Amino acid sequence: MSKSKPKVLAISGGISSSSYNKKILNALKHNYADDCEIMMYDEIANFPFFASGISDEETPEIVKTFLKEVEKADGILICSPEYVFSIPGVLKNAIEWAVSSVVFTDKPVALITAASVGEKAHESLLLVLKTIGAKLSEKTNLLISGVKGKVSIDGEITEEVTKQSVKNLMVQFINSLKTNSSD
Repeated sequence: MSKSKPKVLAISGGISSSSYNKKILNALKHNYADDCEIMMYDEIANFPFFASGISDEETPEIVKTFLKEVEKADGILICSPEYVFSIPGVLKNAIEWAVSSVVFTDKPVALITAASVGEKAHESLLLVLKTIGAKLSEKTNLLISGVKGKVSIDGEITEEVTKQSVKNLMVQFINSLKTNSSD
């Protein structure tokens, strides 16, 4: 009996059609199709603003669906740019909707921050994900600074060191998901 492939929910912090982050995720979906099933989640731009104190009954359906998708996934793959030295608002908003739930608790998360610089956003995202209980590893988070010089406009990683770093991250992440599912 063959084991099913791990299911990964991919979320881009860049929401424009020209986003390098979206293109990187699509390339990973294609390149790792034999190893895992990557499902793109593209609805975070449609979420209403998070407000604390909202009851489960008041939580919008689009958010409830997102939380269910996070819960069902074996792991989460986030690829995000940096906007004004921080996390893009739509991504931070989506994560804030998960704060009162436990869907990220012990959920394996791989993080790629692909930006001009990216250090502050990467640091902030790691802190936010740690705060909501995501299962993080140094081997499954990567900062790609100078993304435009390392990734083509169609999402292909062109710089060899970055290509190897992304490959290492994906191998570690997929292996962790397989190990996690056999626990």
